[in-house]
Amino acid sequence: MESIKVSRRAKRRLEEMQARLTLETGRKVKLVELIDAIVDVASEDLEKLKVRLGLWRPLESAEEVLEELSFEGPEKSSEEVDEVLYS
Repeated sequence: MESIKVSRRAKRRLEEMQARLTLETGRKVKLVELIDAIVDVASEDLEKLKVRLGLWRPLESAEEVLEELSFEGPEKSSEEVDEVLYS
């Protein structure tokens, strides 16, 4: 088990979740168990995590999408392809 530092706010929220889960389920949930579950849930939806961390950036315009997806054409000429296929 590792030690990690969290903000007071995060610690308070973890303790609140822990208490709510205990009340709602009748089973005491260990803090490490809660954190493991939170990491699992977050890893299932990385897009939401990116937004929360400010790592997601909206596209400025459709042109940016097209630039990122642009296709420059085949690397080999048709003559080279024919040579490989029919030699």
